[in-house]
Amino acid sequence: MEYFGDKICFTKKWLTEFVFSEDNYYKLLRRGQIELAKRGGGVDNSSLVFYYSIPERFKKKIRALIGGEPEEQSTKSALKDLIVEDDKARIYFRDYVMDSGDHLPKDAQDEYCTNASILNAIHLILTDRGTATKAINGKLKGVWPKIAQAVVNLDKTVFKHSLPPTPKFDAEGKMLPLSSTAHRRLQETYRKYKALNNSRYDRIGYESLIHGNWCNKNSEKINDEAKIWILSRWTSMVNRIATEQQLLNEYNQLAASQDWKGLKSTDAIHNFLYEPEIKPLWWGARYGELNAKEKFGYQQKTILPTMRDSLWYSDGTKLNYYYQARDTQGRFQMKTTSVYEVMDVYSECFIGYFISDTEDYQAQYSAYRMALQTSGQKPYEIKFDNQGGHKKLEAGDFLTKLARLSIRTKPYNGKSKTIENAFGRYQMEFLKKDWFFTGQNIQSKKQESKANMEFIMANKYNLPTLPEIHEIYKKRREEWNNAPHPKTGKPRIEMYRDSENPRAVKLEMMDMVDLFWVTRQRTVKCSAWGIAFEEKKVKYDYMVMLPNGLPDVRWLARNIDKKFRVKFDPQDFSMIYLYEDTPQGLRFVTAAEQKVEVHRGVQEQEKWEASWMRKVDAELEAMRIELYNQLREIQQKHNQLPEQHGLVTPTPKGINSLKKAKAQKQADNFGRLQKAMSNAVMADGEEESYDEKDIYDLI
Repeated sequence: MEYFGDKICFTKKWLTEFVFSEDNYYKLLRRGQIELAKRGGGVDNSSLVFYYSIPERFKKKIRALIGGEPEEQSTKSALKDLIVEDDKARIYFRDYVMDSGDHLPKDAQDEYCTNASILNAIHLILTDRGTATKAINGKLKGVWPKIAQAVVNLDKTVFKHSLPPTPKFDAEGKMLPLSSTAHRRLQETYRKYKALNNSRYDRIGYESLIHGNWCNKNSEKINDEAKIWILSRWTSMVNRIATEQQLLNEYNQLAASQDWKGLKSTDAIHNFLYEPEIKPLWWGARYGELNAKEKFGYQQKTILPTMRDSLWYSDGTKLNYYYQARDTQGRFQMKTTSVYEVMDVYSECFIGYFISDTEDYQAQYSAYRMALQTSGQKPYEIKFDNQGGHKKLEAGDFLTKLARLSIRTKPYNGKSKTIENAFGRYQMEFLKKDWFFTGQNIQSKKQESKANMEFIMANKYNLPTLPEIHEIYKKRREEWNNAPHPKTGKPRIEMYRDSENPRAVKLEMMDMVDLFWVTRQRTVKCSAWGIAFEEKKVKYDYMVMLPNGLPDVRWLARNIDKKFRVKFDPQDFSMIYLYEDTPQGLRFVTAAEQKVEVHRGVQEQEKWEASWMRKVDAELEAMRIELYNQLREIQQKHNQLPEQHGLVTPTPKGINSLKKAKAQKQADNFGRLQKAMSNAVMADGEEESYDEKDIYDLI
């Protein structure tokens, strides 16, 4: 039914399907007994026929089909616009099994599903103020007669329902008004449908809509108290019920004393336990809460990234290889280890990994480092699990600095981690090629996922060693990365290399320092030896160097006794960065390199060593001269120079360019003084404390 202007019309398609034949339609049209409002228009591009022009004998049929006069139908409530098919009802009635073991007929399924959809629309009117306003002008008082009339007015050719009330017609086919109590049956049907328990009704919810001829009677034999007992016993882990038959036996033993109806078979118990509303209650207790979460929890539908470095996943898992090792007494052992992998989600390319026995801080740190070195840029987002190592990385701001977004995946939610799915395929397609494959995890049920332990044990002394496992695993990773991606058919590594991410940040040297270098907790004091500290019982010596490769002796002189914080790369100790503590945090000072080592004895010196030492000595002499001259200028400016008062300033020793004739003797005497102090001993061979005057008297 449609309007053309202010006139009611029906489409040719509807009329020829439900009212008269197509031949009859064209006869009426030729005779002028029906009038077209529009040719080829309306629903499905069908012509529209004015209702007023249709002969009365056909109007009577139309009124019976639509449940009254078309003019009355034009003032229906918004009920029909609120009716949306209930998918859960469709599944319930489709899967409903009767006592006979048969399913409901298809027509009955459609009828009950339509009933549920209409009742859902009624519930929306009753509970949603906005919907009620549109449907019944917001007035809930006396709403049920209006709702009953709206249900009766629904076009049964569209909504094939069986809800009350049933309309009545006069001799001419005109619908009679509903009685004042006609709505009560509909109201009671709604209450059964929306009831939360069976305390008042035998059947509630979807089952209440099923006709008694079809409905299971078994559920009627179990009262509310018995149902609670069944649930408690079925979920008990203290004295576990093994089978439904055992539960039936216990139930019947208890039934007489509790005034319950006895049951002949397990059908009633099974049907009750597997009702859609009941099954979620006991599933977790019976099979585990995580299993219930996977079965009944909502699963997000997500679109994977379309470019590299948009999202990285990382996870640790068992490395599925057996290898041979020896214990401290040299006895043979068959062992396994673990691997921590970082994967680019867009390409499924493995970009960083680390093999170790535990998923700890070091494994995660090293895998991320390799991933960054592979990518050359920071990812936009990383996702990781809730392991202890990650907590340490987070505490040090490592993960925050690594990516713009650092998100911890929900625990116990394997489906949320794409890397687990990829790693499962990696295990089965590549790691499984090797005869020492351990099989997948213990939950895998396929025989192909299990290890051939008979063969492995027969060849255990031929198992590879751990270093060999490292090489084999590296080879398998390369095979995975060079294999075609399941969606694009392009090698994963090519997908990764060919993709560009405009929002990725290029990785700079200071980023690597900030991310991967370790800051020593204790400060290090600078001395004439340079910067020296121990790490894991190994001593390291560093010096700030000039661009020409010589030590910066001037920097050293200016920083003697100053304390620095040191950052170093735990995988490369060739260079460190020095920082000063300030109220605003660490301030970068300079970089220092490992000190150059030279042989003391000439015999073992290489060609470059003697030249290098002469250059260093020259740098030292130049610095000493600079300091000597700088101080003399300051003293002279302020009349503090010894020569301005008839005294002599001693010259730096060992620098011939500054020696004067006058100072030569003084310099020689000082050398003799040093020698005498070195040789002075008591007559009985014991050293005695001398002052410089005593020693000078010995010269």
